[in-house]
Amino acid sequence: VLEAVNKHLRDVAAGISGLVGISVSDRDGLTLAKSSTEDSKINTSTLSAVFSSATEQAGKLSLGSNSSIITYTDKYVIVQAAHTPLVITFVGTEYLNVGLVMKAIPALRSKLENIREKVDSIISLA
Repeated sequence: VLEAVNKHLRDVAAGISGLVGISVSDRDGLTLAKSSTEDSKINTSTLSAVFSSATEQAGKLSLGSNSSIITYTDKYVIVQAAHTPLVITFVGTEYLNVGLVMKAIPALRSKLENIREKVDSIISLA
């Protein structure tokens, strides 16, 4: 199952200009699948854990639920999307087409549904 997800991530990455990599992690940062076009120095595991916490805090603002966060740094653009308990992280150059990333998220969530359900059931047992 994860090999199919990795292949899908590679296919998605190939279609988005400026994309360096995609990772799928659980809410604690454990990487389940990833695809990278270059060796980025970004620790997506840490980003996933921070995203989970930030999303939870953003929910307390009474503005509705938060489903994604876009971060711009000097070297990278990072788009993170919730598929609770999973976090999908896209890392791109400053030229990343964020619109294409946002458009790709619903289909990727659909592809990850089986894994999401399994991770959710494991968490429920804990």
